[in-house]
Amino acid sequence: MDKDKRILDVCLTPALIENFDTDDTIMVIIDVVRASSTICTAFYYGADEIIPVADKEKALSYKQEGYLIAGERNGEKLEGFDMGNSPFEFMSPDLEAKKIAITTTNGTQNIEKVSKHLGKNSEIVIGAFVNHKVLLNYLRNAGKNILLVCSGWKGNVSIEDTIFAGKLIEDLNRFNQYNYSSDAANHARLIYNQAKEDIFGFIMDQSMRFRDKISLLGNDIRYCLKEDATNAIPVLVEGKFINKQEAAGN
Repeated sequence: MDKDKRILDVCLTPALIENFDTDDTIMVIIDVVRASSTICTAFYYGADEIIPVADKEKALSYKQEGYLIAGERNGEKLEGFDMGNSPFEFMSPDLEAKKIAITTTNGTQNIEKVSKHLGKNSEIVIGAFVNHKVLLNYLRNAGKNILLVCSGWKGNVSIEDTIFAGKLIEDLNRFNQYNYSSDAANHARLIYNQAKEDIFGFIMDQSMRFRDKISLLGNDIRYCLKEDATNAIPVLVEGKFINKQEAAGN
C-alpha cells in the first residue's frame, strides 16, 4: 500500500460504521432516494440551513421557531408538516433564505448515527448524483481520507446508494490519489460498472424496495439519478447542514 496516498473506502450500511477509523476523514453520507437528493435540491433553491432530525416530534417543534418542516415515514408525508421528502416539493423560489428541519424514515436516522462516529479533523457531507461534479471536486481538493457511507434501507444494503458510491470510486480512481482499505470499494465499483449503461433500469430490476413503487416514486427516482442537477455541497456544522458550494471549485 502506497503510504503517500489517502484511504478511500465504502461503508455499505451505517450498521457497519463502527468498523471504520474516521479520523482525518470526509464522511460522505449517500441516500440517493431521496434524502441526499432532496437536501441538495433545497440548497440549490436557496435554503439557508437544514437541520436533520431523527424524531418526528422534535422536527415538529422547530415549526414554533419559524422553520419550515419536512417529514415522511415509509414514503408518506407526515401530517402537520409543510413538505414531505420528494425533491420536487423543494423546487421553489420560496425556499430562498429559509431554514428547514427535516425528518425521514431512513436518511436522517442515519445522519444522526454516523455523526456520533465523527473522528478528529473530519467532516460530514452529503452526496448524490445531483451534486456529483461539485462533490467530486470538493473531495479531491480536501486532502483527506474519504469514507463513502451508504444509507441503505433500515440497516441493510441498498442498490442505489452502492451504485453511486461505485461511481465516485471510479471517478476518484482516475487521479491515482487513494488506496482501498477493504473489499467494499471494489464491491461498489463492480456493481456500478454493471449498472452504468441503464442505472434506472438496473435499480428497478434489482431493488426489492422499488419494484412495486414505480407508479409512486418513478419520477422522484429519475430525478435523483440525474447528474449535476445542483451545485450544492451540504456540510454538517454543529448539527445543521450549510451549503459550502463556494469551496467546491469549478
